[in-house]
Amino acid sequence: MSCYFVFGTPDTALRPLPLAPALLLLACSDYDLTGKPDEGEGGEECVLDLPPGEAIAVTDDCSLEREPGAFEPEVEWRWDAASLVPGYDDPMMMPAVGDVDGDGMPEVVVTTFADRAYTSDGALFVLSGDDGHEELGVLDVGGYAPYGSGGVALGDVDADGTPEIVTTTTDSRLIALHADGNLVWATEARGSDFSAATHPSIADLDGDGMPEVIAGRAIFDGATGALVGAGAYGDGGYASISAVADLDLDGQQEVVAGNAAYRRDGSTVWVREDVTDGWPAVADFDDDGLGEVVNVEPSGGTVMLLDTDGATLWGPVSVPGGGGGPPTVADFDGDGSPEIGVAGGAYYTVFDTDGAVLWSMPTQDASSQRTGSSVFDFEGDGRSEVVYADELTLWVFDGATGDVRLAWDEHASWTLFEYPVIVDVDADGASEIVFMSNDGIYEGWQGITAVSDASESWAPTTPTWNQHAYHITNINDDLSVPAHPTMNWLTGHNSFRAGGLRERPGIPAPDLAPHIADVCWTCTSGQQVEVAVQVDNKGTEDVNTTVVAGLWARTTDGDVLVDAVTWPLGVAAGTRSDAVALGGDLTGATVIELWVRVDDPDAWAAVGLSGAVEECEELNNAVVQGTDGCG
Repeated sequence: MSCYFVFGTPDTALRPLPLAPALLLLACSDYDLTGKPDEGEGGEECVLDLPPGEAIAVTDDCSLEREPGAFEPEVEWRWDAASLVPGYDDPMMMPAVGDVDGDGMPEVVVTTFADRAYTSDGALFVLSGDDGHEELGVLDVGGYAPYGSGGVALGDVDADGTPEIVTTTTDSRLIALHADGNLVWATEARGSDFSAATHPSIADLDGDGMPEVIAGRAIFDGATGALVGAGAYGDGGYASISAVADLDLDGQQEVVAGNAAYRRDGSTVWVREDVTDGWPAVADFDDDGLGEVVNVEPSGGTVMLLDTDGATLWGPVSVPGGGGGPPTVADFDGDGSPEIGVAGGAYYTVFDTDGAVLWSMPTQDASSQRTGSSVFDFEGDGRSEVVYADELTLWVFDGATGDVRLAWDEHASWTLFEYPVIVDVDADGASEIVFMSNDGIYEGWQGITAVSDASESWAPTTPTWNQHAYHITNINDDLSVPAHPTMNWLTGHNSFRAGGLRERPGIPAPDLAPHIADVCWTCTSGQQVEVAVQVDNKGTEDVNTTVVAGLWARTTDGDVLVDAVTWPLGVAAGTRSDAVALGGDLTGATVIELWVRVDDPDAWAAVGLSGAVEECEELNNAVVQGTDGCG
């Protein structure tokens, strides 16, 4: 048994290796270091050994980097015809996403209405994130009917390890249920504190391990549904969509309405009675480490920014085209500071950190003029894109300029306060856009659609978007509620209604490397060489197409391609191929070294084929063995 060195070169061009490349590894075979065969008894002629293939170890992190951000959308699935409750296939609310039954696959939870009756009793559906099939569809939950366009929040509200679904009823109460439709609790009716169209929030306000459920300015115990507090002023604007944040970092989260902030018991932290109640969002706009409040007032069509204590920082500023939905906060332009996105009746507008208009793009929402939006960094480049659905189009705008990245016309909505969400809805490691449609005024589209990128190039994200006032750190992936969440702006996100990035998995890739199993020199008449070559695939992906290798000789007169061979069926990941013989006549040549290169372009040409294998590692495609031939 003799040993030889395997070499690579930093020059990724596929050409003969230099004499002094970088050393990679030491390997062994049954021939001596001169390249002459180990002689048999009595000087027997060498017989080339051609061993069979075998299993080998793989390199677990063998992958190729994904090229992010291409917008080649395709429908992953669409649910547009209710079967468990026929006719109730028109949603008009933000779809909530999370694993509510603990099976490892997220679900999409929505309320729906029939025959345009969005202000009446409706249905609640739980859809599989995998393909959109119905897991639950009910008109009645323990004697209570879901409101036809009521909001949904997901979370383990009673801290028992099983997530609950929270939604509203027509008489302005909240109900909590499990994924199987069984009622957990129902609150008292509180029409003076929140609208039936509210989108509730879930948070552990006092950090005691038992969450609270918030609707408008009413605060309920997560374990029982009992009222624990109610504010006296704002309730989060039209439809009562309030937010939760620890504005002053005192360890106690506040309920934030547009013009007021409340403690868990409903007592007032601060109030601005001179400011009209509106839609809130929270982020750190002045880099002081504390939270500031965005207030969008849709009736007057204005946006303003309030400090941690409620003092005015700027505004009110008019929303172009009037109206204005729940605000979205993110670093739209990649400048390191947060901006505010607002959907109005005729334009989608992004306001800079100081309130100036960064850009405004025409849209169409004459229905409510109050739709929401979301943002996500599809490229993973630090600049967010806007995702927004108006009456007829699902839009994706470039965050910095407003340029249209996507205009998807397979959509229609009567519009209320809904917005698309960006989640890993099917737990496949890639992001999807999940949005609702209805045929309230425009025929042709209804239900829930999940759209993915055809090349799965969008940056990965979380499998959870649990509520309208979502801000990444408010919920865990398993829908448990953090007792002491780190405020979003302290984690590097500094966003509201924005999707969070996850580490981007690479694309599984092959890693081909030649292995010399044996070498024979025949020196009785001239100088002939035979080499037994196998190909290793140390990668994580099979090569199912032809693999080519070439045998080279370096001589005193130059480099010579001696032979080329193919493995037509490729090489599976984690295997070493059967050995194949390569050889040729080198009579008269002074041979310095031999090497074998897999995926060699000259070898491809020699066998009359073309191609190349994209690998996670290209520097191990050659193995070099010094020899003096028959000298």
